[in-house]
Amino acid sequence: MSNTGKNLEKPAGMNPTPAPLVIGIGASAGGLEALQQFFSCMPPNSGLSFVVVQHLSPDYKSLMADILSKHTEMPVYQAENNMVVEPDNVYLIPPKKFMTIKGGKLELTDYAPVTLNHPIDIFFSSLAEDKKEHSIAVVLSGTGTDGTNGVKFVKEHGGLVIAQAPESAKFDGMPKSVISTGLADFVLSPEEIAEEILNFSNTPTLLRPLRSDSLLSEEESPFSEEETLSHIYTILKNASGIDFTYYKRSTILRRIERRMLVTHTPSLTEFAHLLGDNAEEVQILAKEILIGVTNFFREPAFFEKLKYNAIYKIVERAKEEEPIRVWSAGCSTGEEAYSIAILFQEVMEELNVKRDVKIFATDVDSRAIEQAGKGGFSENIIDDVTPTRLAKYFLKVGDQYQISKEIRRMIVFATHNMFSDPPFGKLDLICCRNVMIYFQPVMRRGLFAIFHQALKNGGFLFLGKSETAGEYVNLFKPVCNAEKIYVHKAEGKVEDLTPPAFNIPNVQAISLKSIRAGMSQSEETAMESRYVRFLERHLPASVVLNAENTVLHFFGNYSDYLSLAPGRASLNFFHMLSEDLSLVSATAISRCRNEHTAITYTDIVVDCPSGRRVISLTVEPVPGETDEDDGLIAVLFQEHSGAAVEGKVEKFDLDATAARRITDLEREFQESQNDLRATIQRLETVNGELQAANEELLTANEELQSSTEELQSVNEELYTVNTEHQLKLDELTMMTDDLSNFLSSTMIGILFVDSNLNIRKFTEYVGREFNLMEHDIGRPIQIFAHSFPDEEIEQDCRAVLKTLTSIDREITAMNGRFYTLRIAPYRTTENSIRGLVITIIDSLGTALQRSGKDA
Repeated sequence: MSNTGKNLEKPAGMNPTPAPLVIGIGASAGGLEALQQFFSCMPPNSGLSFVVVQHLSPDYKSLMADILSKHTEMPVYQAENNMVVEPDNVYLIPPKKFMTIKGGKLELTDYAPVTLNHPIDIFFSSLAEDKKEHSIAVVLSGTGTDGTNGVKFVKEHGGLVIAQAPESAKFDGMPKSVISTGLADFVLSPEEIAEEILNFSNTPTLLRPLRSDSLLSEEESPFSEEETLSHIYTILKNASGIDFTYYKRSTILRRIERRMLVTHTPSLTEFAHLLGDNAEEVQILAKEILIGVTNFFREPAFFEKLKYNAIYKIVERAKEEEPIRVWSAGCSTGEEAYSIAILFQEVMEELNVKRDVKIFATDVDSRAIEQAGKGGFSENIIDDVTPTRLAKYFLKVGDQYQISKEIRRMIVFATHNMFSDPPFGKLDLICCRNVMIYFQPVMRRGLFAIFHQALKNGGFLFLGKSETAGEYVNLFKPVCNAEKIYVHKAEGKVEDLTPPAFNIPNVQAISLKSIRAGMSQSEETAMESRYVRFLERHLPASVVLNAENTVLHFFGNYSDYLSLAPGRASLNFFHMLSEDLSLVSATAISRCRNEHTAITYTDIVVDCPSGRRVISLTVEPVPGETDEDDGLIAVLFQEHSGAAVEGKVEKFDLDATAARRITDLEREFQESQNDLRATIQRLETVNGELQAANEELLTANEELQSSTEELQSVNEELYTVNTEHQLKLDELTMMTDDLSNFLSSTMIGILFVDSNLNIRKFTEYVGREFNLMEHDIGRPIQIFAHSFPDEEIEQDCRAVLKTLTSIDREITAMNGRFYTLRIAPYRTTENSIRGLVITIIDSLGTALQRSGKDA
């Protein structure tokens, strides 16, 4: 039998029995219907404990316990502080409270109305900490993202995550947000969720994670367990490129067991066969093992310590021209790397300095790196990022927050396996948090060897709260021991601490085709044919230049006039040209492009490696297949041969050429200066307008964001209240119908009047005696004639209202029939008087009814 649904007291003296599984259920708008469907399918003796966290209005009394108790035989309690969570019980969050679980007990705290209300995230996080792999998080209908951050912690601690199928939810915002993280083990309707939880809880433990033997019996498999696991490791390595052999054994087995339960695979051998046949399941298992759960500023106090005890020192001692190098190892989807970049930006602003900060953010999961590089995050980051940082370093784009360009510019994301790919060097800071907890000791030792090799002397190492460098105090001295911040001592020595061997990628030679990236084979062939047709007329040393004066092709014996300059390789024509030809070439090229004709200068004296020569320099446009000018020109170096030359021909005069060139440059400079001045003025005007508009938009955006969040929260709460009230209204309507049918089926006349003797309600039987009709409701009783001429009913009513003493007596109607009249006060449940109840019973009719039954 279900209880009354009120706040029930636990029977005193009951010994709490620890439940093997605790199911946390988060719901908001539309969640009440899903909860009814779920509990209607859940048996009362499953041995499971259920904690429901629903968004409730702080201004209305919750009817949730009363409503859910009609859909389950399990006791339904509104949670109280320090209440023990027991099997086969349902616990509901009270209004105006945050609820957590610790040591199997529920703890309640008041929430501040000024903060964003995310009670589901708070409970899920505590559930993950308290129950670890014995926790199940279920997210039902609702808007917003509450629950998304919480399921990350549940997943990280080995729990099960289930989301309601969006098509079955009245509001799909919360389920879709969880599904988008890729962490949901199941996406089901409420009825299917109940079925899967029962299947999950009734399945015995398939593996023994802490043992290395007897996972399978020899009868179950033709292979030993080690061979089966090795086969699984091989499948994973072939698919992901990662060797999981030296990952922590217990973690690997827990992840395998979880996937076996989800896929309903009864044995390890069958699961290995499933992996061999299903590439998608291999990817899912690899992702489960590499579970990338991260947040902005995870453990905020740790990051504050990092800022003031490490980042400040790094920025202060770095020279302006010296880059600051940081490695975020195992960065997952990038929140950690962006957090560090924000801290560096804040420190540089506070110190009023500029530094070149380069953060190398790496992970073995290429999909996570691809997501991190986009720099877009869902709205639930507002739980982790302060409003000031959110407004300053993020831009709201639709329903996402986009990281600002100044922060994104600091970070280079790359897929990188820290055990097989070469590490970064000369690092000022390495951030490697919650990565080593998944590795066996031999891998952790290799990782510290890599850190020792990569860090500068005095560089910093930042680890997760469950990790430590205590074994290597000669290399890493604690700066903040509790926050896991260490400073590197390069002179320190540890025996046999050598980094693993790394794979060095092959370096491919750069071909001409790679220089001309983006040019198809047909385009290159056409280009070559143009060169051939042109050179049919010219055979001297020459080069072909593009519009940027980059040499595309060399012809003839050009080495007397062009040579590669030392230093960084460049194919720019003027970088390779002899100084004697620099002025005349620049003038000829400028004239050729402006006048669109061949320009030739004769009698140019050049000091070549083979001796002094007198040459002619010709610059000529290279005709294309179409009339469109693509900027290609040819520069020819000709010794005097009397050959006919097209276009304009002039004798080289150093002074005249220099004067022409100076005039051209002055004109170009003046035009550029005028254009630049006009552009600067326009930009200053536009920049001022944009800055003012941006400040207004930022202010308006913050106000709108705050208002939107508050309205969304209020809307969800009111929707829940409305649903509860609608259910109660349906019950009251049915009760009213039952009462009306009951009264109409009896031979009892009942008349309800208020304190002013106005008619409120009456039955058909009494209506005949007072000549009442439906439209008479609301009229005073004294204006109606009744069938009892000898009775002063109005005076009797006023007497009862005054004395609150009921009247009972026999009365006679005009037709001579005898009736029993009763006038009594109408009392509410609060014991206040709201009128009278007048009852008239036909004594003879009642007697006849009784005699008929007796007969």
